[in-house]
Amino acid sequence: MDRCLWMFMGWTAMAMVAAPVDAGPWVDERQLGVYVFHAEFPLRDVEDLVQDLGELQKDIESTLELRCTDRPIHIYLFRSRSTYLAYLRQFVPEGTGRQALFVAGNDAGRVYAYRSRSLDTDLRHETTHALLHNALPYVPLWLDEGLAEYFEVPVRQRVDHHPHRSSLRWAIRFGTWRGDLAELEAKRGVAAMTGNDYRDAWGWVHFMLHGPPEARAALEEFLATIPTGREPTPLSISLPRRVPDLERRIVQHLR
Repeated sequence: MDRCLWMFMGWTAMAMVAAPVDAGPWVDERQLGVYVFHAEFPLRDVEDLVQDLGELQKDIESTLELRCTDRPIHIYLFRSRSTYLAYLRQFVPEGTGRQALFVAGNDAGRVYAYRSRSLDTDLRHETTHALLHNALPYVPLWLDEGLAEYFEVPVRQRVDHHPHRSSLRWAIRFGTWRGDLAELEAKRGVAAMTGNDYRDAWGWVHFMLHGPPEARAALEEFLATIPTGREPTPLSISLPRRVPDLERRIVQHLR
């Protein structure tokens, strides 16, 4: 995965210096809810995607029982990879190795992406990060990525048709899937995340959202604890307490 750029110390996202709002040769700009779009092409070209992001916030809030703040999320859309990279080199040089990225800031969140075949997926993924960090003071890396993987596809694909599902089924069939949640929790920084880590994080999120009610309850309790200032019990500990025979049940679910 090469979309999102995070800088972490422990669990807390560190804000990088972000580009000024009015920088760039924007052809079209628009505000929609918390989103402020800046595009190098007419936004009508991606109107369905623009509207979809409005629904994404509702989906995240209702699915995870969260409430996003009204802190703005600036979304910068570039007409090509070359103009995207030129802009990042000037304003976010740390992100030039990424296809798309989210940068947390004290004043606003910022998402950067360019027109490509994967724009829809890239933008939903990065905007999920932005919305999660609008709703919560921090999100553990593995869970942040697992949720972004989950919400990056259209609603109709989230339960049964994400590409990760087939990959996990094959890994389980051939006995190569470890499913070590504690190992995922120990990851610090996106550079430590492999493609299989993204897949496995998605698998755990899918299990908690669509598996036994006890698993969903563990996730909801975890997320609800974060804003209180208390450190939530790691899910690698709380899930086995709530879900008897957890290893067998998640394997059964993912199959």
